[in-house]
Amino acid sequence: MKEKMTSYLTSAIQTEGSSSAQTLKLKANSPILSQPIPLKDHEIKLEGAFNVRDLGGYQTQSGKLVKPHRLLRSARLNHLTDHDVKVLIARYHVGIDFDLRRPEEISEMPDRSLPNVTYINDPVDTDRSFHYPISIKNNRKHYRTYISNPQARKAYHHLLMTLLTLPTDQAILWHCASGKDRTGLGAALILYVLGVDGHTILKDYVASNEFLRSHNQKRIEALRQAGASIEEIHQAKIDGGVDRSYLESAFDEINKEFGSLAAFITHGLRITVDQQAQLRNMYLQ
Repeated sequence: MKEKMTSYLTSAIQTEGSSSAQTLKLKANSPILSQPIPLKDHEIKLEGAFNVRDLGGYQTQSGKLVKPHRLLRSARLNHLTDHDVKVLIARYHVGIDFDLRRPEEISEMPDRSLPNVTYINDPVDTDRSFHYPISIKNNRKHYRTYISNPQARKAYHHLLMTLLTLPTDQAILWHCASGKDRTGLGAALILYVLGVDGHTILKDYVASNEFLRSHNQKRIEALRQAGASIEEIHQAKIDGGVDRSYLESAFDEINKEFGSLAAFITHGLRITVDQQAQLRNMYLQ
């Protein structure tokens, strides 16, 4: 089953602007405006937040690049320092903070208010879909709800529509709790619409494991110091990272329910072909 899902993720994504399903391959005569930046250089290093990244620099199948300082992803923003706020406002010109968490999560760890930044909350999960026993198998099932759950589709529709209204001199930052699951799928969908290939989308997704490594090591050590059981530590390790099969499960659910990623974007998320073209015009160079 995993082999089938991997094949779907990397081969059924359609070429930018194309109506036929095919493997994404960069054409030999495509113009290369500049080289894409290494994955590690997408990181935005902040003092009070983790897994913060700029999608700028990813290359599309047409040879264009995602514009820098426009599309930012991260984990929760409840511990931002004054320095962090300055970086996000002065360097990245964040204009929208789009929070994908549930109200209960926000009440426990509210984002730090950013000056002159519009705060939007549209949760991906409902209370029913959010609470489940932690395991790799259940995480795969959970990712399928990101596609089948109308609330999740509404949230991702809202995120993409918000991108269409963002002023050209501002950035949007979307996030959840750890910036890996709800945020990771949001990044995958945005990169797909922009024309980035499936292999790159998957690499960006699983990179959360590296960017969360230090945070997770501290979490595990704290659990050990508190006398946590082997099972509790095992579940924390699963909860602290991602597996490629999670994203593959979401894409497999898309294939089952909608037939293709293109159909999911247009019919599941209700983002028209013209709006997708507008997003490419706005966020590619």
